[in-house]
Amino acid sequence: MPIISFADHSDLAAIADAFVRDGVLILRGFARPERVAAIRAEAMHQLQLRLPPLELEAELGYPGAPDSTQAQGGSTIRRLRGMATRDAVFLDWAGEQPLLQLIARLLGSQDISLTQAHHNSLMTKQPSFSSDTLWHRDVRYWRFARPELVSSWLALGDESPVNGGLGFIAGSHRVDFPDDAFDEKEFLLPDHPLAAPWVSKAEFPTLQAGDVVLFDARTFHAASRNATSATKYSLVFSYHASDNLPQAGSRSASLPSIEWNVAE
Repeated sequence: MPIISFADHSDLAAIADAFVRDGVLILRGFARPERVAAIRAEAMHQLQLRLPPLELEAELGYPGAPDSTQAQGGSTIRRLRGMATRDAVFLDWAGEQPLLQLIARLLGSQDISLTQAHHNSLMTKQPSFSSDTLWHRDVRYWRFARPELVSSWLALGDESPVNGGLGFIAGSHRVDFPDDAFDEKEFLLPDHPLAAPWVSKAEFPTLQAGDVVLFDARTFHAASRNATSATKYSLVFSYHASDNLPQAGSRSASLPSIEWNVAE
């Protein structure tokens, strides 16, 4: 079954049902063009400033990345972190009421928090020095009392498998794989006999600017490098119910969350 897309964002029950079943869905045209343009313009400004915190492709060392920060392309930014506090245009989007109302429905709580320790990023895929991100679920790296977190991925331009768009394995948020199905970096081994049937179901949807993907932190996702001549940009935030606290001493607790109470 393909990942379900919603052009009508008002049927919260149908959206919630799809999310519970698949762990991923697409909201087509959720952000208006003028909103996307404003976010993208400030994102480009922030990239030019190159202010920390940020992550370089060479620092992460995924397949296709430059060998070191001194190599050709070694200064290529993979993502800018801390986006919610870089400019009001990003925080306003993170706290967009229609978005929070959806996430509140998915999380079953009117008190919603944005984690600043994870995602909270402008993601880039550059043509020459981008890398592959292998199959993983975010909850393996995040530490909260409960694994229920929802990520909002806003496309700031076209996204597809050709330019490194995200792919998802729908329904994988409900599956537990044994430890030997993962490599030493906790990426899913696609040839593992228990994982292979699931990986074969993966889908890489095509997005346009303003589309939003909502996905469960337990849903496996991956992305290839960018094979086009234009950089791809996306803005991603992750949310949890405010009573779902990060574990003390973990990276998840390293920064305070930003909280909202969502009116019904």
